[in-house]
Amino acid sequence: MEAIAPVLALGTLGVVLAFAYASIREVEKRRGSDAPKSSLSRDGVAERVAAGTFNPR
Repeated sequence: MEAIAPVLALGTLGVVLAFAYASIREVEKRRGSDAPKSSLSRDGVAERVAAGTFNPR
């Protein structure tokens, strides 16, 4: 019964590391693609205006 705390701690650490790794891989994949930037980013609006897809409300 005393071994449950270390098991839960290591399990939680493993899940967090797996999530972080998957997140990093996804970010790197998006950086290498031609996906449109968010309109909330600094240069996102400029990119949308240049592409002609900017639609102000």
